[in-house]
Amino acid sequence: MLGRNTQLCDYITRVVDARLSFLYTDQSSVSNSYIFLEEEFGKGLLFVLRYPSGMQLDSKTYFQLYDIIAPAISSIKTMIRPVTFQLVQIDDEPVEMSQGFFFPWRDGKAKRLVGKIEDVLSSYNLQKEIPIMEGMTVSRKVSSYLITGNTGSGKTEAFKYLAQVFSETTNKSGTKKARVIIFDSKKGAGSRWAKRNNHNVELIVPDKNDRPEDFIPKINSKLSEIIGIMNKRQDALFNSFDNITTDANELDVSPIWVMFEEFEGVTLGLSPRSSQIQDLYRLLTLIALLGRESLVGLCITSQIARNDVIPIPIRSQMMVKVLLGVIDSNSTTYLFGDLSDDIPLPMGGAGTGIISINDGKHFGIEPVEMPTIKD
Repeated sequence: MLGRNTQLCDYITRVVDARLSFLYTDQSSVSNSYIFLEEEFGKGLLFVLRYPSGMQLDSKTYFQLYDIIAPAISSIKTMIRPVTFQLVQIDDEPVEMSQGFFFPWRDGKAKRLVGKIEDVLSSYNLQKEIPIMEGMTVSRKVSSYLITGNTGSGKTEAFKYLAQVFSETTNKSGTKKARVIIFDSKKGAGSRWAKRNNHNVELIVPDKNDRPEDFIPKINSKLSEIIGIMNKRQDALFNSFDNITTDANELDVSPIWVMFEEFEGVTLGLSPRSSQIQDLYRLLTLIALLGRESLVGLCITSQIARNDVIPIPIRSQMMVKVLLGVIDSNSTTYLFGDLSDDIPLPMGGAGTGIISINDGKHFGIEPVEMPTIKD
């Protein structure tokens, strides 16, 4: 990896020198202990340590530097926090400076999308991407979303936004509009919106006198139907097409989006070991694991992603993870491991938090402000 010195590097060096002088009395840029370089294509920052050194290129040092640099440049760069530290080879440097850290970033701050849904979506190609903020989109190759947050964090608005976007998506050729299926045990704001504003959305809600143990079989029956569709599409791809890398766009079929609002309400009061709950978890795991090639997506919201609410096999398959509201060691545990609460967050009210996107184009965890849609 190559880098170049810039004015921003000089500023970052001064910031780090001032802080590290309290931690390493013999380490500074003045003594040529390290240098900062911008990655040659502007994708991030390189920290190059000169050996021998009292510092170590380890996880502790990496995130210590992140915590120093990220707030200092937040007005012009958004530093993305990787899940693990990024150790890279530094090209065209002597052996004593041939290893360093890479900190990914992007220019400026992403900006919240605000407006009517048609205006917000007018600048994007939904066959290729799902907009999250100005400057932040999710590839359509991504098929699973998990949104968590405490009461009042903006989960429902995020859910409504994604339901509206998903309902406007089509297959690659644009010939088949998406089918959206919403499961909502609480008959909350998302399902009320769908009932009154979008006749293309299929709602699965409890009947008046349904108990959880009455509602879950209805959910499992619909999920089994969807998995049957997935299997037929996979069989068709296997039998009729020679391309090794392909998906159900080849079949000219509709995308399907399966959405759960307030997932914990589905299983409330029931034992996770019951056969109905185990069947539900198994079906959702299949959709999360195998849905992408079949054009079947999954979106779940929940106040918390504890293991007894959303099991690890489901959670680990979710390609977009969003945590809204309170960001601390308790709230991040189930989505982001032992992430600290040191990420610089926007002061934007409801719908703000952090996001990770696993689509091959994003590097780690970023601040997020979910869209505000004016009905």
